[in-house]
Amino acid sequence: MIGLFAIDAEQRKTAVELSTLLGRDTVVADGAVHQAVHRMWARMGAAVLLMPTGAAVRTIAPMLVQDESSPAVVCVTEGFVVVLAGGSSGGANALADRIAEVLGLTMVQSTGSDNTGDTVLEQLVDQLDATVDGDIQECAAAMLDGEPIRLLNPMGFELPPMPDNVGQNNGARWTIVIDDRLAEPVADGELLRIVPRTLVVGLGASKGVSGDEVTSVLSMLEWDFGLDLRAVRAFASIDLKAREEGVLQALEDWNFWHGQGSVGEDPPQLLTYPADTLSTVDVPNPSPVVQRETGTPSVAEAAALYAAAEMAQGRAVELVVPKAKGANVTVAAARIRP
Repeated sequence: MIGLFAIDAEQRKTAVELSTLLGRDTVVADGAVHQAVHRMWARMGAAVLLMPTGAAVRTIAPMLVQDESSPAVVCVTEGFVVVLAGGSSGGANALADRIAEVLGLTMVQSTGSDNTGDTVLEQLVDQLDATVDGDIQECAAAMLDGEPIRLLNPMGFELPPMPDNVGQNNGARWTIVIDDRLAEPVADGELLRIVPRTLVVGLGASKGVSGDEVTSVLSMLEWDFGLDLRAVRAFASIDLKAREEGVLQALEDWNFWHGQGSVGEDPPQLLTYPADTLSTVDVPNPSPVVQRETGTPSVAEAAALYAAAEMAQGRAVELVVPKAKGANVTVAAARIRP
């Protein structure tokens, strides 16, 4: 069954017209939309909401579940037919295409998996393997409702198609920042930060180093270089440090505070490489002392660059933090470019 829900008398006329075009298995619901949708939810294969998208999102949000029991949901609003849920697997894309054709409207389809969400912001977070800082549901509702959204993408990540209301909109209530660096708070309005996991941190340490010493030097990435520690994808070092107690303790503490990321996401792991491998990496700060002690002229910089290149799948990598030193620890950070 396809349920049609109209927010006012004018939209109800469109719903009645649409029901005759969609066939016998359609019902134009009576009464308040919110109560009608909730009442009919479990019996519908699809729901068509004739109302602003923000109101539609708020109506269906409490009932969406990540399984096949939810109906496909389409919103008809201001010249567009927008897929809200059940895009590819639930048949909403096909239904929206049919409605757009018969009403002469423009279709905005979903390309995301129903398990990761259908909004463009959820697609973006999944695409970038990112951590979210801010209220993504409220921002998505504002975007769907046509509010102007300011989007800052200083690193130039490839983005899915964005609505026309998203761009360089100064004075917008919502600002979205996509960056692996710390962002200044916005003076007015709401901030949504999308933090892609682009960074690999290389570590070098003396034998017997304490966890506190390693933690102290790792904090330099944030305080001295302005990196968002949630952007760390992996740690890397020489294989001699694979079981260094102080290093392992510091990374365990680090993961507790910074490494949880998105739900179900594994924290960054420590990757280690032999000296022969690290010695092949060109670095800006080789050390003859490190060469004598480890067999490679660089540990932190070389490990960060080598591990990043392994993960980059052909994309460019760059050293964003050259070797920074504490008493018994060195740290460096490489970025996987978009």
